Amino acid sequence: MKKTIAILFALVSAAAFAGMDDLLISFYTLGPDKYADGTDVQIGECYSLVGTDAKGNKDIVLNYQTLTAGKCSPVVYMVDKGTASKYVEWSVYLTDTRDFATDSKPAGLDEKGQPKVKNVQAPIVASVATSDGKFATETAKEGVSAGAYDLDAAKVPQPKIEGIRVANAKVYVTVSNTRPFVGYALVYGDDVTKFSPPPSTGTNGDVSADGVIELVADKQDGAQFFKVSTVK
Repeated sequence: MKKTIAILFALVSAAAFAGMDDLLISFYTLGPDKYADGTDVQIGECYSLVGTDAKGNKDIVLNYQTLTAGKCSPVVYMVDKGTASKYVEWSVYLTDTRDFATDSKPAGLDEKGQPKVKNVQAPIVASVATSDGKFATETAKEGVSAGAYDLDAAKVPQPKIEGIRVANAKVYVTVSNTRPFVGYALVYGDDVTKFSPPPSTGTNGDVSADGVIELVADKQDGAQFFKVSTVK
């Protein structure tokens, strides 16, 4: 999925700690980092450091809550020798932990350091390899946009159009199967195979079980077809 939001730089570095066998891993982002609804990441949001072993298995080693809005504040994490030896690669993911049943703020971590709410994830740095304990670094060349999140992995359903009406030069579409952490928008076209590109911001889905919302757009000259898209 192509990312179109402004460039984000994420630095992940690994080095053997002087005089010890532990591993130091540092990471941060310059932002702005976006949620799947197109809004900026909030203070207290979760950035997950993930280790990958030789067989491709992935484990979350650290869940870090950022101290800065819109980006991951700098963090240096010491991985003990036993844990570090299990993994051949490291990566970082942005995890949306907002609790929409309460105040739509990040829900924080439990006593085991795991997110109390886990909506959806997006990769920040896909792969950072360590070799012989030497310093390694990787810089992401593209930003994390609303369209970067893996909605399929989070089992986000396809939005369903329940009804459509046109009144006062507006198009009103009733949509179900939405989720509150995802942004939805109407795209249009004069052909069923050619639609306008999805915007970077939209209307959040509803927290209710059926997730019904209404999307409104100006009626476009020549546009005969409309569909619902997640924002990108």
